[in-house]
Amino acid sequence: MRQPFTLAFGLTVALSAGCAGSQGFDRSAMTDVLHIASASDSGSRDPSTQNSAFSPPVRLAVFFIDHESPNHQSLRKVEWLSADREQLLQGLASLRDQKLVTDIFVLMDSTVQEGNTVGIRQAGARYGADAVLIVDATGAIDRYNNRYAWLYPTLIGAYLAPGTESAALVIATGSLWAVHSDWQAPTQTAEGLSTIVGSAVFVEDSAALQEAKEHAIQALSTNIVEQFQLWVHESPALSLLR
Repeated sequence: MRQPFTLAFGLTVALSAGCAGSQGFDRSAMTDVLHIASASDSGSRDPSTQNSAFSPPVRLAVFFIDHESPNHQSLRKVEWLSADREQLLQGLASLRDQKLVTDIFVLMDSTVQEGNTVGIRQAGARYGADAVLIVDATGAIDRYNNRYAWLYPTLIGAYLAPGTESAALVIATGSLWAVHSDWQAPTQTAEGLSTIVGSAVFVEDSAALQEAKEHAIQALSTNIVEQFQLWVHESPALSLLR
């Protein structure tokens, strides 16, 4: 019995020391992954500079970027689940109710590579879309101990004491492109935060990341809907989407 106890004790001490304090999030690394700086400088920022009137509704395709795992200690790859795609479509559903779009669908095309905007737009054209919303995201985890972690060396505390916190940040972007022209809207950015508190044994970083992703998707869909409404009500100039 002594050897298992010694191993378990060593494990709890290692868990306690391995995530001693909050390190925060490396936002700079996250924005580099998403190319937010360059994206924010592009796009047709003033719709009134376009030549023709915007004539909704449009058929909108949504393409989710699938990144490789980031080469950074605190960053996490955001996996797009079926539930995530459905959540975003539901968040955009009011555009159809307002007759700003005729249809919204997920664009699934394995031939399109990350960062190939031209290829994504061409794929959208093949599926009959007027515009493509390109959605991207990356996440980060900050795992650390709180004041209850001093109970971990008691062994039972590793299972019962709420001494570990897993904080997650997900940054998501949505970039709307016309399919039949080079028109691009200003990129929308949204964030989602989540923190899970519990014992070192049971707190899962993946759960915190999923919850943060859900918050980011909700915020991003709200931003996209508001952007659509702003264009239609304030500008007579977005027919390049058609």
